Amino acid sequence: MSVDSPQPLVGIGMPVYNGERYVGEAIDSILRQSLADLELVVCDNASTDGTGEICRSFAAADTRVRYFRNDVNVGAHPNFNRAFELSRGTYFKWAAHDDVLQPGLLRRCVEALDAAPDAAVCESAIDYIDESGESLGIHAHHVPGSESCDSATRFAALVLRPHDCYGMMGVLRRSQVESAMPLASFHGADRALLARIALAGRFISVPEALLQVRDHAGRYSRAQKNLRDRAAWYDSRNAGRLTFPVWRLYGTYWGSVAAADLPAAAKSRAALALLRWWFVNFNAIRMAVNVAGSVAPGIIDAAESVKQSVFSPAPGAGEVRRSRKR
Repeated sequence: MSVDSPQPLVGIGMPVYNGERYVGEAIDSILRQSLADLELVVCDNASTDGTGEICRSFAAADTRVRYFRNDVNVGAHPNFNRAFELSRGTYFKWAAHDDVLQPGLLRRCVEALDAAPDAAVCESAIDYIDESGESLGIHAHHVPGSESCDSATRFAALVLRPHDCYGMMGVLRRSQVESAMPLASFHGADRALLARIALAGRFISVPEALLQVRDHAGRYSRAQKNLRDRAAWYDSRNAGRLTFPVWRLYGTYWGSVAAADLPAAAKSRAALALLRWWFVNFNAIRMAVNVAGSVAPGIIDAAESVKQSVFSPAPGAGEVRRSRKR
């Protein structure tokens, strides 16, 4: 599909780096959608494996696929932003190179968004799968409160409740998401983006598990083990820098509230949620650990392991895996 062709209904952005094992299955699942009015923009982050050859073969066979390659690895989040910027469409979806879309995902989500003009995001339940595609379990995934008609209630839900941030991988109404972009380059920036989107519109969902999310050893959350490695993974410009991601996340929340076009009462309630933020989800401790991690990077991963094993599993995949062990 050339940039001169008619605008598709749904633009899909797929950022990928060294994804040869799963990227073909992911692309095939997109091209098999029952809603065919789509384009897929693949942004290859200077892969060193066979990713490029696989993606070029799809682009040669289907004009809906557009392939772009970065000269150097710019980091994950700049590549996510590029995929968004290069895509077109009334609706947009990021697609992970190792996930699988069920054939009806786009159609069901677009129908739901068409029926709810005040909604910014539509997501489905998630079927977590392992390396071989076997199901680990279904996760409802929707964040209670994010469907509210009240912007401050939605914002509070996204900043105060633990969640897996996979709302970012839902189908997004582009006109309501553009003002929330770009995705910043720190751990937790996906939470910040979702909170900004929540100020603009509701999060709705379809009950079926139409997205398969692959939980495997190569995922970022498993492969990146300390603060500095994570920072460089998000953005190559962070290499060797101290980024204090939890502090940046909290500051971004405040900046989002300040910039939002909301009535004074709604802004006050959103600000109250940020004052409550310190007292939920171990956030005060996380702030302290974030500072300590700048000296001893491994402390971040150690603290997260203690939290998940002693107190609560990671939302989404961690919850599903724990339930299987019971």
